[in-house]
Amino acid sequence: MADDFILSTDSLSRRFGGLSAVADVSIDIVRGSVHAILGPNGAGKTTLINLLSGNIRPSAGTIRFKGADITGLPAHRVARLGIGRSYQKTNIFRDFTCFENCFLAAQSRLPSALRFFRPALRYAPEVARAERALALCGLARRRDTVATQMSYGEQRQLELGMMLATEPELLLLDEPLAGMGREESARVVDLLKALARDHTLVMIEHDMDAVFAIAETITVMVDGRVLETGPADAVRASPAVRAAYLGDGG
Repeated sequence: MADDFILSTDSLSRRFGGLSAVADVSIDIVRGSVHAILGPNGAGKTTLINLLSGNIRPSAGTIRFKGADITGLPAHRVARLGIGRSYQKTNIFRDFTCFENCFLAAQSRLPSALRFFRPALRYAPEVARAERALALCGLARRRDTVATQMSYGEQRQLELGMMLATEPELLLLDEPLAGMGREESARVVDLLKALARDHTLVMIEHDMDAVFAIAETITVMVDGRVLETGPADAVRASPAVRAAYLGDGG
């Protein structure tokens, strides 16, 4: 079964002084699946994503990606291994076009990123990755549109496009639907379903309808610890989960 897991943690913990933001978290992410991380505010969800992406170092425990120990690697090295990350707040170059944003992201995978003085033909692979990412995130027609001229939902799509331009196998998504209206949310849910055909997704999301429409496996966290992990339907029906987070009304 270990070969089926693209990412695994063992007793992963992160302490900030006397506070245990993440405590002894052991989870397995199945390759090709959509795995949602749920929990009330302060449950440790974003801290967990920060640990997986290399944005912060663990206090204890291990992280393995495709069987290799990546515990404590910095974010840029984690990204080059094939793990993409989005943030709660949109993280794009607002004065650049969609293509320019994705092109810069594609360049970040180079051994020496942002090498501006290469011959034009040497940029062809990065251009191809940027164009492919725009198509995957549904923004090919907005290629030359400056990011500030797009809606908030489109900017979130662009952030996904930038992540896809790095050609990740695993996408870590921190509230990808945050701040969106119903129509924009529905469009991004469809996009995530399409991406799930060729990628592994780990997502934090407060929109329960979206979570249960997309996720196959759900981990519920409370006070930095895993309360329960399992198939979406089983977790939704769990009395412990309903009491701790979803509420008695389900």
